[in-house]
Amino acid sequence: MQLTLAQPCSLIRLLLLLTNLFFWKHVSSEPNVLSTAELYDHALEQAHSNSDTSLDIYHEFNVKFAKASWLNDRLPTVCHTASIWTPTNIKQFHETKAEDILKAVISISRAWDYPLLHLVLRTAFLPKASNNMLQRTNDLKNGIIILLEDLEIILSRMKPGAIENDYPHWSGLREFQSSDEDTQLFAMYNLLRCLQRDTQKVESYLKALKYQVIFKNNY
Repeated sequence: MQLTLAQPCSLIRLLLLLTNLFFWKHVSSEPNVLSTAELYDHALEQAHSNSDTSLDIYHEFNVKFAKASWLNDRLPTVCHTASIWTPTNIKQFHETKAEDILKAVISISRAWDYPLLHLVLRTAFLPKASNNMLQRTNDLKNGIIILLEDLEIILSRMKPGAIENDYPHWSGLREFQSSDEDTQLFAMYNLLRCLQRDTQKVESYLKALKYQVIFKNNY
């Protein structure tokens, strides 16, 4: 059965989608008066929330939709953020400029703008997906927007005039729109798997950066 936008959905889901479309207009544009240490605290709190939310969504999807045959018949795709270089061990981390690590974290987060938009839309019309799952997916999309605000301010203070790195394009939309239900669901599974990995990675690097930049200490 193809999962199409023609399937019925509740009024709550439609209202949630409309709320999401207008979220960008309500992100604060006022000058941020928080100290850099407070910004790190706020960013870490949001990153932790994003990681927890991502894990919850991934778990519910696996319980309701994952099929054992996927792991036998299909290979997981490489995450679209895999090309973004990040330190793989403590030695590399300490040899990398804090500015470059922060840019990488921003690139990873920014790379989820487009796929998360489609993930929210697809979840809204996914049979058996709870309203809670849709709400969490929407919250995660907005949570990454909020996190990016903090990260961009921190970067501008760390390196005035710094230019953000490019981020890779997500090319999985064709699978999302496939007429085959298993292909669609497997595409969602891969995307949620990568999302959970990346939100954890962002939280871990921000925690290490805070210790290095704010406390002048190694994490």
